[in-house]
Amino acid sequence: MANYLAQFQTVKNSCDRVVAAVEDVSDLWPTVKGLFEEHQPLKRALLTNNRTRNPVLVHNLPVEFILTTDARLRSRSPQEQFLFWFREPYATLLLVTCEDLDEFKNILKPRLKLIVQNDEREWFIVFVSKAHPSNDQATKSFKKVYAKLEVDFSSKKRERCCKLDIHGPNANFWEDLELKITECIRNTLDRRVLFYEDEIRKLTEQRFMPIWNFCNFFILKESLAFIFEMAHLHEDALREYDELELCYLETVNMPGKQREFGGFDSEDDKATLLKPGSKPLTQIVQDDSFREFDFRQYLFACQSRLLFKLNRPSEVSSRGYSFVISFAKALTLHESVLPFCLREVWVINACLALLDATSSHNHDGVVAPDIEKEFYRLQGDLYSLARVKFMRLGYLIGYGTDIEKSPLNSACLSMLPWPKPAVWPSLPPDASSEVLEKEKTILQATSRTKHFGIQRKPLPLEPSVLLRVANRRRASLSTGNIPEIFDGRPGFTEG
Repeated sequence: MANYLAQFQTVKNSCDRVVAAVEDVSDLWPTVKGLFEEHQPLKRALLTNNRTRNPVLVHNLPVEFILTTDARLRSRSPQEQFLFWFREPYATLLLVTCEDLDEFKNILKPRLKLIVQNDEREWFIVFVSKAHPSNDQATKSFKKVYAKLEVDFSSKKRERCCKLDIHGPNANFWEDLELKITECIRNTLDRRVLFYEDEIRKLTEQRFMPIWNFCNFFILKESLAFIFEMAHLHEDALREYDELELCYLETVNMPGKQREFGGFDSEDDKATLLKPGSKPLTQIVQDDSFREFDFRQYLFACQSRLLFKLNRPSEVSSRGYSFVISFAKALTLHESVLPFCLREVWVINACLALLDATSSHNHDGVVAPDIEKEFYRLQGDLYSLARVKFMRLGYLIGYGTDIEKSPLNSACLSMLPWPKPAVWPSLPPDASSEVLEKEKTILQATSRTKHFGIQRKPLPLEPSVLLRVANRRRASLSTGNIPEIFDGRPGFTEG
């Protein structure tokens, strides 16, 4: 399974766009390659929504043209083509030219027939005319061959031929080419989606049987999501990841088999909930599933990537805040075996990562006012949550009494109560001697010089910046509405 996951991730990471294969029958690709690439991406591709079957207009869909002789296509075995079908070309473009009608009938036509019979993909023919406008005889010869080509390979149901004049105007050709490529992509996409959905349905029906394997389900489900993402059908891709997350949580919560949670690798406290490629899948796989610590972050990162592409940073903030709260609870359940303070440091880093990413993707005035207001409220919640964990971390490493007396812990400034636990966990026996000595010193409550009646000492982790930004974010939501700033607290009335 590990080897297969490695192949799957390698193939998935190597492509980010729809592929169209080029069968260069007449050795024309070096001549026309630049022209084809100049007219990418597809400006208006009409595809189909998976669930509703309604048409979806996709703007600027990138297409990569790859020769059928390219090693990326020819090196795959039939089994690999089946397993990684999502990466196979979505269209085959047959590039041909011919000036002599007899040559077409005797040589070119039989060859084209053989190619299209053996090619299971959607295909169409691009006929290239090399005739110069001043050469009437050559122009007539190419027109006769193209007319015969259309008769033999097109039908009333479907037009499969289009003509490119190298020396003439081609405005209509590029529009025609875009329509034909789009039609091939749409038909191939629908066929592959049906295949993956059928395979997923079969595995879903076996979910409570001994043969159930979540890794197989994941590969099929993510392959389908990746098909949608390559086609810029991001809503469909997001839905697949949402369903995948629900299925995984059901699997994790099933009684019986004990699973390793994770969280012991180097730099796990840095929070990778926005970096889906931070660890290879082979590193987090465990028997028939994945380690919860890494895989849940991987799924959230994939969901966030799609939400950013859909220009919904506010939803990333909303989902992110809920995810951090939920994931922190999972860390609490395993806190006795996890590294010291991993939960606090992870939550802080996760909040800061979400704040940075969502802020860079947010553009004031682009969305509705209520969505923008909700976005800034969530920003404030993330800042406040990070501050709470900063202060808890200060307590855990021995600076508790200083935090209590610091103006940075003022409830009047923060407008939020700090849920201080009744019993603080003691430091582990293998803690640094300096930390143990600091705790001993603080507990002795030695007197120090007081300034303005406040006993204060610099903290190792300074939350003041977070505090100021959180207050500013919250205040900006309700300018002119003072009761709302104070969350409707008892005892406050407007003057």
